[in-house]
Amino acid sequence: MQFLKSLFCLQGFDNRARFSAICGAIYAVFIMLSSAFSDMLFISLLLLVLFSSILVLTSLRRLHDAKLNKNWLFAPNLTFAVVSLIIVFSGQHSSYYLLIIPALCFAVLLTYPSADKRNFILGYDGPVDLKEYQQETHLGKDARFRIEPSLVGGNAVNFNSDESPSIQTDHVEEESYSQKSAACSKQADIGELIRLKLLSNKKAQLALIALVILILVGVTASWLFNYLNTPAQVVTEEKTNLQVTHIETTYIREHPLNMPDNYTLYLSKHQGVIINWQADEVSNTLLWSQFTAQGDKSCKQINFNKGDPIRTLSVQVEKSTNVSNNINNNYFASFSPLDSKTLIQALAFRGGFTLCGYSFSLKGSQAALGMNSKYAQWVDY
Repeated sequence: MQFLKSLFCLQGFDNRARFSAICGAIYAVFIMLSSAFSDMLFISLLLLVLFSSILVLTSLRRLHDAKLNKNWLFAPNLTFAVVSLIIVFSGQHSSYYLLIIPALCFAVLLTYPSADKRNFILGYDGPVDLKEYQQETHLGKDARFRIEPSLVGGNAVNFNSDESPSIQTDHVEEESYSQKSAACSKQADIGELIRLKLLSNKKAQLALIALVILILVGVTASWLFNYLNTPAQVVTEEKTNLQVTHIETTYIREHPLNMPDNYTLYLSKHQGVIINWQADEVSNTLLWSQFTAQGDKSCKQINFNKGDPIRTLSVQVEKSTNVSNNINNNYFASFSPLDSKTLIQALAFRGGFTLCGYSFSLKGSQAALGMNSKYAQWVDY
């Protein structure tokens, strides 16, 4: 719990190691969760607010540690927020490459060393008490660096008649420790050396600028490609679906069965029920399609006098000429093969139904269905 509190501390200090660990973890978790919740905009925005807050606070503590102006806070965190919003709203995988831009801004803060020597615990120094982690660290150090008296060698213990025993320090160990300390101090300044080299090297600066421009161009090109190709693909798929529906319902109608109230039943290739009747002339040949969810809402489903309605796949109108050269408008309502049994049962035992605003009686329908073997298989008495 104390460690979590230290993540949201305003007054503390974060050294380089802690700052880089927090930034790296936030980036990794954001990429994973934004992909997992790409279809949940509200959750994605909540995660963005949480991660942005943690990054702002650790950047502020890093600025305290390096004694830098607070204006440094805006560039990395604003770019992260903007890029993250683009990722959330665009839904394009190529957008994740834009995270390299704020990552470079955060990397600049890593090049500045700590301004003062502080008692860091897990890379943090501040009002939140993390001593419980420090105790474990001290125990580990004591176990590793405790010096035991030795009876071997002239530098161990001197026994004199007039003096008490004394332990002399090994000069070789002192030199090794001093060398390690010097190496650590040099390592702490590597980031600063990199920054100074970069500022003095115009070629390296141009390379970074070219990298950022390349990322922006690549991501923009990917968006344009998806934008230009998606609409055509959607239109093609819709046309294909309508063509399949038209073929199955128009040309493949088998086993006609005339019903008592002036309508006819057919079966499609896949044993889906089709209801046909003659009605008024309409301007559209496709009154309703489940694939597009567009059209006359009264054709969306067939409603019986009791029981649940059943959805239609499509309702289309075809013109035909009878023996008297009169033009008839034939309505064809197609249903899914999954609903064939339920629909035939309803036609056999209900009192009537309405479809596309037209009402039909089901008187005598049970007998008509029972005399046709293709439909009688779905009638349970």
